[in-house]
Amino acid sequence: MRDYHPDNPFFILWGFVQRILLATNGKESAKKAEDYAINLAAEKKLPLAIIYVRDSIWRRFSEEVDWLSTHRARKDFQKYMEEYTDAEEKALFSRLEKALTEKGIDFNMAALYGNPADEIIKYADENSFDLIVIGEKEKKGFAKIFGTTSSKIAKRAGCKVTVVK
Repeated sequence: MRDYHPDNPFFILWGFVQRILLATNGKESAKKAEDYAINLAAEKKLPLAIIYVRDSIWRRFSEEVDWLSTHRARKDFQKYMEEYTDAEEKALFSRLEKALTEKGIDFNMAALYGNPADEIIKYADENSFDLIVIGEKEKKGFAKIFGTTSSKIAKRAGCKVTVVK
């Protein structure tokens, strides 16, 4: 786990955090961040906001690339992806709702659509969060070159970011 600005190790300990945002995609690499955020909210008796961002890249890819040669094939693929992400989102929110309810934590959840790093930063700024908690997976391939979603958020966010590995 790494904490990013402000460079004050007592930022969380001294109670300066009042609004926590958990950004998760529900994947294995995000589950430690989910646990961290839930435990922090329970310990500090703070509400927790949770967002899931549907990455728009697959839609752009299916519309801009000619590998789906017919209109019907493209629409069928897009419908399949929508159904898949609907099910993924529903399962994630259901699992988190159960964990939060068991711990007696007030929460709200939202699903956004777009580039995950951009949408998370925008949501955090617009809603005046003090802390973003996000997971990070091992960097492989292009992530080593271009950076991960969590590294982009840590560099650009206007609030404290905790990246949980």
